[in-house]
Formats: sequence, C-alpha cells, structure tokens
Amino acid sequence: MDPREVPMDPTSTPRDRTDVLLEAVVGLARGLDLESLLHRIVEAAVSLVDARYGALGLLGADNQIARFLTVGMTDGEVAAIGAYPTGRGVLGEMIRHPVPLRLRELSAHSASVGFPAHHPPMRTFVGMPLRVHGSPFGNLYLTDKRGGGEFTREDERVLEALAAAASVAVENARLYDVARLRERWARANDRISRHVMTGSSPSDVLTLVGSEAQEVADADVTVIALPDPVSGRLVLQSASGLDAEAQVGSVLAADGTFATLTLRTGVPVVTDDATVDERASLALDLPGRLGPLAVWPLGQPGSARGVLAAGRIQGRPPFSPVVVEALGAFAAQAAVALELAEGRAGAERVALMRDRERIARDLHDLAIQRLYATGLSLQRVARGASPEVAEHLAKAVDEVDETISLVRTTIYRLQPGDQPGDARARRVGLRSRVITEVDATAAGLGFSARLRFEGAVDTLVPPDIAEHVVAVLREALSNITRHAHASRAEVLLAVEDDVVLTVSDDGVGIPADATRSGLLNLARRAAESGGLLVVMPVDPAALQSGTRLEWRVPLPRDGTLEP
Repeated sequence: MDPREVPMDPTSTPRDRTDVLLEAVVGLARGLDLESLLHRIVEAAVSLVDARYGALGLLGADNQIARFLTVGMTDGEVAAIGAYPTGRGVLGEMIRHPVPLRLRELSAHSASVGFPAHHPPMRTFVGMPLRVHGSPFGNLYLTDKRGGGEFTREDERVLEALAAAASVAVENARLYDVARLRERWARANDRISRHVMTGSSPSDVLTLVGSEAQEVADADVTVIALPDPVSGRLVLQSASGLDAEAQVGSVLAADGTFATLTLRTGVPVVTDDATVDERASLALDLPGRLGPLAVWPLGQPGSARGVLAAGRIQGRPPFSPVVVEALGAFAAQAAVALELAEGRAGAERVALMRDRERIARDLHDLAIQRLYATGLSLQRVARGASPEVAEHLAKAVDEVDETISLVRTTIYRLQPGDQPGDARARRVGLRSRVITEVDATAAGLGFSARLRFEGAVDTLVPPDIAEHVVAVLREALSNITRHAHASRAEVLLAVEDDVVLTVSDDGVGIPADATRSGLLNLARRAAESGGLLVVMPVDPAALQSGTRLEWRVPLPRDGTLEP
C-alpha cells in the first residue's frame, strides 16, 4: 500500500501509526533511483503526520539549501512564489542546529523572517534533520497540521523513525548511483582510450569525449573549446546536446568568463547555479538557461590546451562529487589526445624535413653538378662549331643555366629553415584575422558580435580572397557601428564550394536615400572574384527590420593555393 493513500485520523491508535510507518519504510526500501526516492520521502512524511505541506531541503557543499522538493502546492503556486529558499529564517535555523524542531506558531520563532509574496499561509511546523553516516545532508519540513491542531510529540517520533529509514535508503541509492556511474565511466574510458591509441584525429576524439561526458554526467550539454593560436579567444571545437552541435566553430565569450578563467589558471570551476553569475556565460544560443555548470581545463595549470564544460538546465540537480571527478578524467583524456596528436604531427614534420633535406642534397650533389658539366661540354663544342650551330648551342647553355637556377630555388625552398620561420609561416590565418576584426568593434558597438565559422577557413581560402573577406567584414561592422543602432550582430564565415561571409544585425535597416558607396565597393570586390553581394532586411515585417549582408565568391576550381 502506498502511504500517500492512507488518510490520517486524529483518533488513530499507535498501532495504526506503526502500520503506516512500516508501509512507508518498506516503500522507501524498494527504490534505488535517488531522484524518485527523495520525492517519496517527502510524500511519506506528509502522509504520516497528516500535514498539508511538506518539503525536503537538500544541502550543497556550502551548507546552504541546494535543492528544495515540495509536496502540497501546485506548479502554479510554486512558480508564483519565485526562487526557492536557500537557508534563511527557520529553515536556516535547522541547518545551523540540525535537531528536531516543533512549533505551534511558525511566525513566532525568533529566527522567522516571514513569507515571500504569493506564499500560502502556514502556522504549525515540525522539522526533522536527515543524516547519512552522522553528517546532515538535508532537512524535512512539514507545516499546517490538517484539522487545525498542532504537531505532537508522537508526530516527531514517527518522523525520527522515518528519517532513520530514509537515511539508509538514500545512502543505498547513492551507492547504487555511484556504482552505475562508475560502470558507465569505465566503458566510456575504454572507448576513448582505443580511439586515442589508434591514432584517430583530434577532432574525432574531442567529439567522442564530449558525447561520452554528456552521457556519464547526465548533462544536458557539453562543449569543448580550444584557444585560437593568434587571438587566444576560445573557439568551439565540439558540442553535444541542446542542438549545440550546429554552433561548432563559434567564438565563445571573451575574458572574464569561467571558461577563460579556467583556461588561464588551469583551475576547474563548478557552480550549482550559473544564472547567478554572469561569468558563467558560454555565449551560445541554447533553448534554456543553464543551472549547474562545471568547467575543466584540458591539461595541467600553466599548460591548459582548452576547456571542457558541462551544464544542466536550470532546476536540475547539481553535479555530484563523483560526476565532477568523472568530468575531470574526461578533460584529462582530451588533453592526452591533443598531446599525442601534436606529437604525431611533430614526428611527421621531422620526417618531412628529413626527406626534404635528402632531396635537396641529392639535387645539389647530383642534378646540378651534371647540368653544370653538360653546360661546359656544350660551350666547348660551340667554340669549334659553325656560327649557326654555335648560336643554337648558346641558347641550349642558357636554358641549362636557367634550369640550374630553378633547381637552386627549389633546393632553397626545401631547406628546413624556410618552413616555420619564413614569411609564409608567419602569415596570420584568416580565422584569427576575422576574430581580431570582430573584437576590435566590440567597444564601438557596445557589445560583442556573435561569431561562427564553418569549414576549413584557414586551409581553403586563398590569400587574395582572404584579403577581400577581411576588408568586407571591416566595412560591414563599421556600417553597423555608425548607422544601425543595433543591440545584436552576428558574423558567419562559411567555406565549402564558395566563400560566404554573412553579417547580420537587428538595427534600423538601410534607409532608401542612404549613400551606398561603401556597399558598391563591396559589390565590386565580389565581382572581381566572380561572386556577388546581396543586402536585404532580416525581417521586413519587423519595426526594426535589421540588415543581412551576404558576400559570396567561389573558390578556385583547381584548389591551388600559394606554395
């Protein structure tokens, strides 16, 4: 029998109460799912002492109420009250002094601070601390004895018995949850380790780490971000959950956030409610606000290679210590994957340099010497030949000299010193240049434009088109700063068959009589590369229609880039 279905009668005998208590204890012992068990504890307590309202306040690491489960109020009543209590008043008194508390008049207690607006009236009160291994983990709060009476000593004793049974049940459920979590964690570790050791690409490993971390931590979203090598801004490399996958390539929030703080210090940050601290922003478009949030560095303090962040939607339980530990292990695995990938890339570079040195040496010692000897032989033959033959031989010698020059140039380019330190290596990538342009306009705009990349921007875009992209972006952002009166702007650079730069805002739009010399210049840049410029309202029906600028040019068909 479910104890919630047992109506309490003020005239019930002690035996009746004992039967109901036994039913409640048996019901608690049946459950191993912690979440449903916690709700069952509150419901059993309300039924046992015939209370109108009941609540269970679970304590967080700061010894404040981290979660508040209620019985007796509708969802509408709960929403009207607003934020749950954190530990003031009589509720806080029980946290400071975890002993049973029974009151005839709740408001008469010296610690009472009253009720918030829209809170139902409550008079009588009984509270009971819950302990696991002697340490408080929460409190039961029961108010308003049905029938108008006050809670009795018998009610208190029944709640003490329920609390003892509930503590054992909660501990068993926690141990069961931890065992299941560690089992999932071990399986995930095995999958990730196999991918790392078999040489999977860093992108594939990071995606796997993010998805496994989301499942093990029961998170709504996980993201992994790495710093741009030039600007240092965190760029989203992989995401899982809440449709965040579509935002891979986005630039995350700038300095001052938990993510950048963790990257710089190497110290993880964990919060039970990200809504109370603006530093918890990830600058992603998510369908709900994040509550519990954990951010871990990929690597050790001073050498972090990026960050792993996991979050749950506001209202969900905070991350338990074992989940936080698991997230740290996933972050460490991601760091190992990046380290191994960098090591493999370094080994490949060394092998390439050695191969180039060998080719350069062979060209110098064999090809050039033979070409030089051939040229000398032709010159000797020319001295004894007729003028007409001598002229042809002289041209042949010139061609041999030109070939020698070309071979020497090839040898020069093959030298190891020409790679990491030369002008081509020092050239800043397009991705970093775009990030720099967007960051430079933040002060003028009054906000940071959202930025996202799609495709291999640095690899596929030739230098001449890259110059156009930067110039077009600079002009578009300048127009928004000077004329749009916008509160939001977005930049998307996508590369596939075409290079497409899209800049949109929510401003006043372009007046019909506005001077369009700047836009004509952007259109001319597109036409020079065989592309086009399209400028249109974001939403023609809106009061502030905003502007959407799309600059599109095709990539070279042969795909050749500067050597």
